[in-house]
Amino acid sequence: MNTQRWNFYVVVREHAQIPEDRVIMICVATGFPDDSFPANAGVFHRKAVDDAATFLGFED
Repeated sequence: MNTQRWNFYVVVREHAQIPEDRVIMICVATGFPDDSFPANAGVFHRKAVDDAATFLGFED
């Protein structure tokens, strides 16, 4: 059962037609913000989501 989680990349890549030179990334943020933690005081400039990600299967 534990090794099945690695196989989902193969299935997603096949069905979404994602080429091998593209990376499939998954991230789930959990927890609560800690405003007293120094790293959280930084101002970060980010790319727009559309410049950094491609979403498939969400057409109108």
